[in-house]
Amino acid sequence: MRKFAVILSILSSLVLVQCGDGKNSAQRFAQEKILLIGNNAEPQSLDPHKATAVADGKIISTLLEGLVRPDPENESGVLPGAAEHWEHDAEAKVWTFRLRRDNTWSDGTPLTAHDFAYAYRRILHPQFGGRYAEMLYPLQHAQAFNKGEAPWEAVGVKALDAYTLQLTLQGPTPHLPQLLLHFTWYPIPRHHVEAHGGMLDRRSTWATPGHWVGNGAYVVDEHRLNHYLSVKPNPRYHRAKELKNGGIRFLPIVNGYTETRMYMGGKLHMTNNVPPEMILYARNKAPQDFCRDPYYCTIFYRLNTTRPPLDDVRVREALSLAIDRHALVSKVVRGAGTPTFSFTPAGAGYTPPTPKAAMYSAEERLATARKLLAEAGYPGGKGFPTLELMTTSRDVQRIMAETIQAMWAEALGIHVEIRACEWTAYKAAQQSKDYDISSSSWSGDYLDPATFIELWRGQGGNNCTGWSNHTFDTLTAQAGACRDAAQRRHLLQEAEQLMLQHHPIIPLYHSERTYLRSARHIRGAKARLLDNYPLDAIEVMP
Repeated sequence: MRKFAVILSILSSLVLVQCGDGKNSAQRFAQEKILLIGNNAEPQSLDPHKATAVADGKIISTLLEGLVRPDPENESGVLPGAAEHWEHDAEAKVWTFRLRRDNTWSDGTPLTAHDFAYAYRRILHPQFGGRYAEMLYPLQHAQAFNKGEAPWEAVGVKALDAYTLQLTLQGPTPHLPQLLLHFTWYPIPRHHVEAHGGMLDRRSTWATPGHWVGNGAYVVDEHRLNHYLSVKPNPRYHRAKELKNGGIRFLPIVNGYTETRMYMGGKLHMTNNVPPEMILYARNKAPQDFCRDPYYCTIFYRLNTTRPPLDDVRVREALSLAIDRHALVSKVVRGAGTPTFSFTPAGAGYTPPTPKAAMYSAEERLATARKLLAEAGYPGGKGFPTLELMTTSRDVQRIMAETIQAMWAEALGIHVEIRACEWTAYKAAQQSKDYDISSSSWSGDYLDPATFIELWRGQGGNNCTGWSNHTFDTLTAQAGACRDAAQRRHLLQEAEQLMLQHHPIIPLYHSERTYLRSARHIRGAKARLLDNYPLDAIEVMP
């Protein structure tokens, strides 16, 4: 009975009745200049200090604005946001931001530098447990405060007055403006948070749709669970008159097949993705709308290094070597990616290290994998325990898991079970390390290799493998404090090489982004490596 009810719920979300004029949903909402976009999953949280998913970040970036905002015309550039202008010292270590004096929260309360300082203290507070706290580790003594080893007063955040915020970094950080685009650096309404439980209350309702207060281009309009979350223009936003559309509806559609069919049925202006099995169909059906863009993203498997036999680096390396990445990319994702043994994509002035495995022939790769497994005590897979590979419910992850499951069985003689989870359960299991192998992806938070490499620091909130290494942590810390750009890149390459030698993850391929965008109804959207084109700059045309 429950299964039948779920099916009815899904069907009802797909059927959006046409008006008497025969127009579909995309056409009707376009007349109101409302943007309809697929957003992959139901948001976990609109609180920027609790959110970790890309789907959450896309919504939050419309509801809050940081010191700077993205430049629609230049992905590597930034424009003034809550700050009118800023300057830094000769080393790019001390930055001073001058806030706009007409900044207000959506409830009319003035926004000040104290709101930023309050937000940074909250996400870093050791009693709060912010999963993305390490995003603020470039701040002087932020990591020490986060670990309970230093007082807040030591952290490089100072509200010099109501409209002047000074940030002191651990070392030279010329790319700070790019970091500030991430939602972890946004302000939160100090007065509103305090009225809803205070700084450390993780159950606070301040960021729920019924209580939302923000400073972004939009405010929450309506949230229908598993159907859509809509936002409408914030009349108190300092650029309210410049918004290109009249609002946005985010539809949480996990299944890429369903999303593509909904688009073809006139129920979306833009999809989150076109799955591999639908690429040919989408390209033929809507060639003018089909998009295939470079993407700053890596698809990989996490390995829980705290559980045997995955606590043995030889087993982890054997699993990695037994995967035919070229077959995976060509047959499963239909060429929408580049096979890799490294983790960080090339770009942003960085060339990732090339592991020795990338130089092996297919025969050498499999022979080495079998030899390592035998050395670990499992010749031909004999005695190897059954492991579990956890995926989300997305079809492409399931097909990829089944393909790799077969590769491991054929090459190593081992059996791996597949466990498909809905998104919330998947995230909870990964964070608590309640898994053996986890199908994963990581898209860059900002245009710099550090956003990939620093992910694997010990105790990092998004590491989730149980692996840590003191030398690795030292190298990334040295890179963070390095003034010379070439030396910084070298330190990051050395850190990534060290991580790859320990195999806490299995890199599979660097992804491309395939999706549908209405050429008829959308103006202004452009391809971006980070998929972070500002949604307020997208114009919806009837």
